[in-house]
Amino acid sequence: MQTVKSLVIATIILLHGLGMAQTPTPSVTSGIYLTAVDYEKHKLMEEVECKKEHEDFKTHDWFDRQSFEVLYKGKKTTYLKSNIYAYRDCSNKTWRFFNNKEYEILEIRDICVYKINKVVMNGIAVEKDFVYFFSKGLMGDIKELSKKNLKTVFANNKEFCQLIDTEIKDDDEEKVIHRYDTGRKMYYINYLFSKTSVH
Repeated sequence: MQTVKSLVIATIILLHGLGMAQTPTPSVTSGIYLTAVDYEKHKLMEEVECKKEHEDFKTHDWFDRQSFEVLYKGKKTTYLKSNIYAYRDCSNKTWRFFNNKEYEILEIRDICVYKINKVVMNGIAVEKDFVYFFSKGLMGDIKELSKKNLKTVFANNKEFCQLIDTEIKDDDEEKVIHRYDTGRKMYYINYLFSKTSVH
């Protein structure tokens, strides 16, 4: 009886394992978004399935070149960054181009949040630190994320400017202004903006 019971359990485990093995994994694709509208509609150009095709895109261009190259189906194409809104790589990260730099998109809301890696020389060691940026909507100019810049860009929203002064103290600015609110699943500055009546 015990042997039969063991065989039944083993069979169930085996079938369950086969079922899981047959479940298709979602494919990751990379490509370019020509416009902000394309990005909103998830419309990729020259889309590459990362598991099947080689994707070549180098981020962190310290020389701020005006162009970048994409290898698509064996063909290398050169694009001007000024003609492209964004690019999604095979790590499923999306980078927006602005003034010949690429910024990783972290959050798209009323205030869009971005970051780039900054190289910091610490003696002999080279460390990477994050620098945060923002824009007003998808098409706004990208500026470094600070109280001063937020208040300049949103100068017409007095309610938001008052919240910035009240909730983000000068001596704690960098820590608070870059904070991601895990409970609300948004960056803190977007939470503050959501409390205003102007959107």
